[in-house]
Amino acid sequence: MNKDQSIITQVAAKIAADLTPNTDSVDTNIVAWTQAFDAVREALFDAHSFGEMVTTPATTYTQPVEQQVQMVTNAFPTATQSQGMVGSIRIKGNQHGPIPEWLVSACSKDGVTEVWDNRDGLAVNPKRPWFKAVNGDQAYWEPKARK
Repeated sequence: MNKDQSIITQVAAKIAADLTPNTDSVDTNIVAWTQAFDAVREALFDAHSFGEMVTTPATTYTQPVEQQVQMVTNAFPTATQSQGMVGSIRIKGNQHGPIPEWLVSACSKDGVTEVWDNRDGLAVNPKRPWFKAVNGDQAYWEPKARK
């Protein structure tokens, strides 16, 4: 990489940082920054006609977020995965265990992006919804198993 390419790469990193929305999840932030960095860097290199150059392998962003997070974790072994955002759902307050797939599907269907995790209070009040939308009246209970 020559000096011009190095400078453009640094500029792309800064632009990507400015474009990346800040969330409470380090993993989500890193994935978003990586996507922005790759797109900005490629656009800048194309604009400056560097032609054939050595680049990082292309990443397919159609992969599930969990796979993208695993790729980042492999690249940064000291990173820790924070809870708070699963798929397109943000957990407001404390998260009490892994987020079930049925919740992700139900929230996506209802257009809900942020929920309270009420599972810590189910022992006291088992009729309480497991999850409750932060904005709106949607409430979510574990689906009953079909036999």
